[in-house]
Amino acid sequence: MLSKEAVEKNDKALSEALLLAQTSANENVLDKAAAAKGGLDDGAKKVLDYIHSLPPAYTFEPKYTRQYRENPFEHDDVNNITKQDISIPCKHHELAARVYRPITEHESLLPALIYFHGGGFVLGGIDSYDKLLSQLCSQSNLVVISVAYRLAPETVFPGAVEDTLEATDWIAQNATSLNLDPSRIAIGGDSAGANLATVYCHLNKHRDDFKPNFQLLIYPSIAGNDSTPSRKAYSENLLLTKALLAWFHDLYISSEQENDARFNVLKASDFKDVPPAFILTGGFDPLRDEGQMYADKLKENGIAVKHSCYTDMFHGFINYGVLQQAKDAVTECALVLKIVMNIK
Repeated sequence: MLSKEAVEKNDKALSEALLLAQTSANENVLDKAAAAKGGLDDGAKKVLDYIHSLPPAYTFEPKYTRQYRENPFEHDDVNNITKQDISIPCKHHELAARVYRPITEHESLLPALIYFHGGGFVLGGIDSYDKLLSQLCSQSNLVVISVAYRLAPETVFPGAVEDTLEATDWIAQNATSLNLDPSRIAIGGDSAGANLATVYCHLNKHRDDFKPNFQLLIYPSIAGNDSTPSRKAYSENLLLTKALLAWFHDLYISSEQENDARFNVLKASDFKDVPPAFILTGGFDPLRDEGQMYADKLKENGIAVKHSCYTDMFHGFINYGVLQQAKDAVTECALVLKIVMNIK
């Protein structure tokens, strides 16, 4: 566990990030949950038009959607990083992972971000997040490790949670051999992956051997199947619809388990002693309000937190590099990480 001095240093660094991290001149980025009065960004509408031209993901078996669904609006390639595919040993299986490292710092012990992808615990993977995480690595100058946890319905709850625990612990235990600074390891993800990151932090906050020193949470899915105003208001005609969310959760977890705090994180008994966090949300995202609720919970418990709401964006927008707001969001994430992790 981090010493009191290290915790105070992290909190101070994040407080500085609150002042220094600027996204862009985009007036639609606010520090509270809200939908832009002017509606969705025009570019976002074009991306959604393409998505809506395809059959819904839930009309196919998950394995087919994983194989054939592509994103034609990816982020640009970068050429100043290296990539290495590795295997992470778990108790009864192995997990694939990809390590992204700034090429100019290949031999140095760098801080790292362990990243868990989104996709409702059903979709997504290392390849579908490759360009996004390449950009994040390039811009932040830290190592990013993308972990391919097991997906539903082949592996149901709490399988993904167990994979998160084992993979994160293995990376921490092998930090030096991976050329990582063991004192500067953050955890994060988007949507379902952000759920897994928050769960890890809650389950391990009182450990003495390892604790992430920061959370990067992009539109976290942490309210289980509970309703919120944004889940009611933005349940149709966007990327994450009510039907798609129900399909994800039906494949991942049973109704008897849905109030488990390892799924519905807002059911946790307390929100103390978790790492500082950056929470990013979208104005027209059904998960928007739970991101705000989590930010409020952390603040109430003395945890340093920064919240940025891209008010004219939809759930999943950060993966669509054609959008200026997606580029801005990656840049903001990278800047916060650089400041908090003390990267020169």
